[in-house]
Amino acid sequence: MITVDDSGFVAAIKDVKLTASDMLNIAGAGSAIVKGVQKTLVPVDSGATKLSVNDHYIVKTDTKIENDIGPETEYAPYIEHGLVTKPNYPIQPFVVPSATGANKSRALNAITKAFGVFLRKQWPT
Repeated sequence: MITVDDSGFVAAIKDVKLTASDMLNIAGAGSAIVKGVQKTLVPVDSGATKLSVNDHYIVKTDTKIENDIGPETEYAPYIEHGLVTKPNYPIQPFVVPSATGANKSRALNAITKAFGVFLRKQWPT
């Protein structure tokens, strides 16, 4: 599991009135980055795993979003981690790289920008 520290974001939203819909729009900007990278990196045989990369919202409230983004095919873990019993089934990570390093920064920047858009709509200049 990959965890992103969003404590600064959580502190900021305590001062702003957000609805669950607002939270989904803001968080959705980051999840779009992660999903896009997963779909780009996943090796394609039949295309089923690529098509199965989706949002899986665990918690959706006015103050918290938990989203498990990833594929739904039962063999996706074998693509990500390989298969010991089949040496010709190589390790082909696509989930972890989608939410780490530069992609993590891109997702957090997208969330920040979406939050800025929300704030500008609330308090236009």
